[in-house]
Parts: sequence; C-alpha cells; structure tokens
Amino acid sequence: MVKIPKNYNGCPKQPDDHRDIKLGDVPFIPDPNCPSYDVGFSNEKKHGLLKRNHQGFSLSCVGQGWSKYLEMLEQIENKIRKELSPKSIYSNIALIKGGAYVRDGAKFVVDIGCGLEITIPSVEPGKPTETSEEFMRDKSWFNGQMAQIMATYKSKKFVYVDTTFPFTEEDWENMRQVIWQYRGFVSGWSGHCVYAEGYGKKDGKRFIHFINSYGEGSDWYLWEGDTDYKYYNASKYRLYDITFLLDLPNPPSKIFMLKIVGNKKDKKQYAVGADGKLRHIFNPVLLDDLHAAGVVNKSEVEWRDNLDGFEIVDPWAVIKSK
Repeated sequence: MVKIPKNYNGCPKQPDDHRDIKLGDVPFIPDPNCPSYDVGFSNEKKHGLLKRNHQGFSLSCVGQGWSKYLEMLEQIENKIRKELSPKSIYSNIALIKGGAYVRDGAKFVVDIGCGLEITIPSVEPGKPTETSEEFMRDKSWFNGQMAQIMATYKSKKFVYVDTTFPFTEEDWENMRQVIWQYRGFVSGWSGHCVYAEGYGKKDGKRFIHFINSYGEGSDWYLWEGDTDYKYYNASKYRLYDITFLLDLPNPPSKIFMLKIVGNKKDKKQYAVGADGKLRHIFNPVLLDDLHAAGVVNKSEVEWRDNLDGFEIVDPWAVIKSK
C-alpha cells in the first residue's frame, strides 16, 4: 500500500460554513434495497473500473478525487467511459500554499464542470509519477471557450455528511447509503483527499474502499475499529468533509446567503461576494438589514487572523475616479 509523503497537506480540513447543505437539511430516505455491509457493494464492480491516476509531487488530491467521482457518474448516467482532468479542477481551486478544500472542489464542479484529460493533461510530459505542483497549478489553458466545453460535465448540488469519531452506527449507515444511492462520496483523510466507491465486510470488520491517486495498487481501505489508520496526521484529521452530489431542485435558502469574514485585528466584517471579493459591512445598521433580508447570517462569522489572499473592494472607487 502506498503511503502519503510525510507532512502531506493536500486536503486541509475546511473551515465550517453555515451555508453548507448537510444530510439533515434535505429529504433522505434509506433505501431498504441497499446491500448490507455483509453483502458489500462496489460501484466499480457494477459499472466499470476507473483508471488510477498518479498525482506525483503535486498537492492536487482534491482535483483527483472529484474527477474520479465525476467519471463514475458519467459511466453510470451516459454509459460512456471518459477520463476527466484533475488539473482542470485543481488549478482553479488551489490554495496559496498548495492543496485545496473539498468544498471548493465541489463548488467548482457544480458551477463550472470539469475538462477532459486528453484536452487538459494532468500528467507532466515525461514524468508519469513526478508531476510537479507548478504544472498542476498552471491555468493558462482556461478561457471562455474551454469553460463552455467543461460545462458538459457540470454537476448538481453538493451535500455534506457530518460524522463523529469514532463512527457511530448512524455514520456507518449514512456512508453505506450514500455510496449506494449517490454513487460514492469525496472526503478528506489525514491530509489527503480520496473518492469512496464501495464498502463491505471482512473478518468481522466493516470497511470503506477508496480510490487513491498514486497509481495502481495505491487504494485505501478504512476499517472499522482502526483508530490510527497508520497515516500521518491521522490523530488530527481522520475522515472528514464527506461530500456527495445529488439533484436538488429546491435547495435550502441558506446556500444563497453571502459568507461573512471578519478580521480579528480590527474587528471589521466583510461580505464575500460571488466573485470572491470582500465588501466591508461598515455599520451595524447595514448588517442588521442584510440579515433581515436573508443576504447574510450575522451570527455566523469566520474570524481570521488576517485577510491574506482576499481582495477588498473599495466601494468609493467609481466615485473617486470621476
């Protein structure tokens, strides 16, 4: 089994966001026909094997995980095997220091889609197992025409499955049902991101099978009762940010709210626009009005030590220019 490099952090645990749609926010009915852990189930065995990618030296695991999930959905829905590009996702969501959040990958495939591997290669030429972070972060290929093509693989809504550790019976049941009903999920695991495609039971222990992104033979199995998982940072991260895709014609209104980010140093609060830029909420009256209108939830603020990486919009810029 391939181990993740020490100090690997390609999938840090994402900050909490009250706008996330969680399993309890949407109708969820366990399917009585869902195979038990004793019987087991594998999307790959039922619908076809997926190619194992190798992310090399890059931190692109979130792009890798989401592209595999989309490949499985494509095989099931359209009966066509398409190799999708992890780079097309990762290069657009990479954090400043590398890696990405599971949520950002979900948002990208829902809002934009995914490119084909043949068009946007995710393997550096001549380096099948040594692809660099710089190569995977490059997005000089991205333009309006490419975005239109990627929209072919645009996805649905994404839902987050909240779990505890150690897993409860409800957690094990939810994971089983999601893999069966929604063809799997993408999650973080000890700083890494993987796609869960199947489950089963062996020697009296339940397990979840994950497709990994370090080539053939690198797949992971999460075993019931395995408290350390034998991977770096397991005691800190374990399994987290479990996310899956589904059709949701009438999503909860909270997903349309703007997120509020606050600066711990000066206590200023900003609304995060759809463009990712910050707008200063400059007085309490305005904050109350935005809250009453359902634009923000003033009780949910993500306080940060600094606002590095954000662009703050000057509301008076247009007036000043005249």
